Amino acid sequence: MFVSTTGDAEQCTSIASTWSKLLSKSLPHTTFQHCQFALFALGDRAYGPDAYCAAGRKVAARLNQLSAIPICTLGYGDDGSLNGGVFADLDVWLEGQLFPTLKAMIGGGQLKLLDASCSSALGDKEIKMYTVKAIRQADAAENENVALHEWQNERYQQHYANCFKHSCPTTAYQYNGDIKRRITSNANQLDCKTHPLLGRVSVNNRITADDWIQNTRHIRINVLSSMKGDAPTLSGASVTELPYQAGDVATILPSNPSSLVSRFLSVLPTAIRSIADGTIHIQYNQHHTQTSMNNHPWPQYCTLRGLLTHCADIQSLPEREDLFALSSFCNPNHEDGNDHREKLISLSETSGAALYGDYIIREKRNWVDVLYDFDSIRFEEGGAKLTLEDLLSLLPSLAPRHFSIASSPSFIQMNRSPTVSNGFALELCVAVVEGSTPFGRPYTGCCSKYLESISPCSDQTTSDGSDIVRLWIHPGSFSNLPLDIRENPSPHHYFTTPVLYVGAGTGIAPLRSLILEREAIMMQNGATSISSSATTVEGNRDGNDDNILVFGCRSKAKDYYYGEEWEEFVKTKRLRIIPAFSRDQKVGKLYVQRALREAGGGSGELIVQHILEHNGAVYIAGGSKMARAVKDEIVEALTNTLGSEKTAKKLLNKLKRTGKFSIEAWS
Repeated sequence: MFVSTTGDAEQCTSIASTWSKLLSKSLPHTTFQHCQFALFALGDRAYGPDAYCAAGRKVAARLNQLSAIPICTLGYGDDGSLNGGVFADLDVWLEGQLFPTLKAMIGGGQLKLLDASCSSALGDKEIKMYTVKAIRQADAAENENVALHEWQNERYQQHYANCFKHSCPTTAYQYNGDIKRRITSNANQLDCKTHPLLGRVSVNNRITADDWIQNTRHIRINVLSSMKGDAPTLSGASVTELPYQAGDVATILPSNPSSLVSRFLSVLPTAIRSIADGTIHIQYNQHHTQTSMNNHPWPQYCTLRGLLTHCADIQSLPEREDLFALSSFCNPNHEDGNDHREKLISLSETSGAALYGDYIIREKRNWVDVLYDFDSIRFEEGGAKLTLEDLLSLLPSLAPRHFSIASSPSFIQMNRSPTVSNGFALELCVAVVEGSTPFGRPYTGCCSKYLESISPCSDQTTSDGSDIVRLWIHPGSFSNLPLDIRENPSPHHYFTTPVLYVGAGTGIAPLRSLILEREAIMMQNGATSISSSATTVEGNRDGNDDNILVFGCRSKAKDYYYGEEWEEFVKTKRLRIIPAFSRDQKVGKLYVQRALREAGGGSGELIVQHILEHNGAVYIAGGSKMARAVKDEIVEALTNTLGSEKTAKKLLNKLKRTGKFSIEAWS
């Protein structure tokens, strides 16, 4: 089995329900006494030794407690491993541990191979994963621009809706026809896959300096409707006024640019390219004999151009098994056909991991690039071997991307424009991924570049348009924001529980959501601000201790995200901010962990005071290395006061269980 770790050593949502059942105290210790297992844990060493592959290690330990027997050593996959990430580590584990063990078990009679007659029950003829029929030629008016919003065409809409539904996060919220969020006490009903919400971008502004190396956008999306389809019926469900919660996550389903799709089509055999704009019927063959890790729910009816635009991840980097599969389609009649085949096989082998790392990973060659380089795959002489059925079996589905929501639902509702008659709004802080490889090849991020390309509009409908965004919303790591009000509140000591927010870069997004939500609660209850002549940035101990923000970026003048907002809150004593502008220092660099350590007198005094004296909550968001360094700083400060690291970590775990210590980090 494969078990991935997410967040701060947490189980993924896809296994959360199973994990909860495994932890049940009612399970006898002999539950799995006749079971054997092999487990490969996935993680990232950047999160630190305690969090690395923690979910997999916990599952393996629990299975052992329930009498299951491991047949080989636990495998570890590091997302940061050279030349292939977790797949590089997986190859080593398979060849060094699992395969030899299975071979020995077969030799010893502990395992039996399937009878050959069973595997050939369907005959010797290969059955492909898909059957594709061209059922309609393209109209004269149809071209690549039509594909940009093909999924909204009545002819194809329901088929695309069914396809998109498979990308829905497990814990995504469900909404009724009026875009009101549904709530139910039945946990099983919350696991239903839903069609995406539809929205339009109304704000798309750059919030970094024009001459800065990073293009970061503040994006506001007006969610106006949901995609047509039968919504799941929730018995006993009610609706809530807030469409989402502070700290939630928006999952965006991007589209590929038409220029890239056209380039991809140009490197395919003529037989495939010629039907790009006609309607095709795709049927999944349940008894197929092809081996593939990609089991896609492609739209049943669509055009190939539309499928490549909205459903296939042609910008992704092919995995090693993909290159091996492509090797069989090299045409030997091409002058380099046999060489191409051998090279693709070499790239796919464990011994060729360094070559794969150089060619694919470091140079970021996607599917388009690989098919362009290995032109024997589209060579026509003697007939190209790659068919549309083969292509659809190989291509990966376009995966949605997750962005922490940067807005507060309560704050937005309080400032709702009277011109917005339906739906709701959310805001994102998106760093556009773009750069060049060691050999100067340009690359961009699929979803961030897609969002940047959308021009804002004020249209309040989602009936048509290539700029309509498809998204889902689901809970993030900060779902227990303390909002209880003091018995005798003052504007700068308003809440029972003070909160310390620590973030860097776009990690400010969920923290802004939390800060604005508490601000909205204060405003709703009539709290008044207090003017102050205090400094606007450095903060002081006489300011607000309810909300303390430690924020790191490179330069105050270049990438101080939402700096004007923070300074305004500081002036009114509703926020204390401790900045860390790493490149603005005369000597050395100042990062958030050091700024946190030196605040309040140094030696971690602020940390100890906030957690131990004020019973405060701590929320950390940003890159994994930063999050690890900040957590280590907190542990060290608590250790110096409590006397032992074990006691400090035990306290953090207790705060974590009660929702008062959370980390949202990414690599």
